[in-house]
Amino acid sequence: MIKYVVLDFGKVLAAPTTGEWFLTPKFYELVDMSLISLPDIKKAIEECNPILSRKMMTQEEEYQAFLEFYETILKKVNYPNITDSLLQTLAFDFAYEEGKYTFYDKVEEELQRLSKKFSLLLLSDNWPSVLPILKNHHLDIYFQKIYISSIYQEKKEEGTFFRHPLEDFSIARGEALMVDDNEKLLEVAVKEGYQVRLMDRDKTISTSSYPILQSLEELLEMD
Repeated sequence: MIKYVVLDFGKVLAAPTTGEWFLTPKFYELVDMSLISLPDIKKAIEECNPILSRKMMTQEEEYQAFLEFYETILKKVNYPNITDSLLQTLAFDFAYEEGKYTFYDKVEEELQRLSKKFSLLLLSDNWPSVLPILKNHHLDIYFQKIYISSIYQEKKEEGTFFRHPLEDFSIARGEALMVDDNEKLLEVAVKEGYQVRLMDRDKTISTSSYPILQSLEELLEMD
């Protein structure tokens, strides 16, 4: 019997406003994309992901990491107009502003209804800035605990990150269900003892090894 529902953040509760997680509206406002190509910047972001894998427990630590991150990716694509002011604004925007995320319609209603049936937890590969965003949108109140990867310096793909909720709440195998938009991460969750559902908010997935959801409300139909 499922007692706990563990939710991812990205593409479950919210999506990147621009369609790209690290290219915020402020990035597109300040960086002249006519001088660089989107494929090149995406490649640079992938190469620079290790910068964002460090332990970050505060928004200030996140700000410092993203200062280095944005400087490195812009240098990699030979962007000609890199200034301290630009880097500081981009990093501050990511670490302290909310515009990078857009919540899906009816998310609060979905969480409110789910919280009456299940104990809710949030487990996300994310950074400290997501915590005040959840609080400002009054969504944090629906979760018994929120797990952010940078605070633990662990990621879902490593498996150990999934174990914290199980240990903290003494959850038996099969009592927790993980909702994520990434099939590979659901594979890891299954190995750690979770039941799983694949979230498809954009309605683009036709087949999967796992049951597919298009809204959180569908979880209310489970026994």
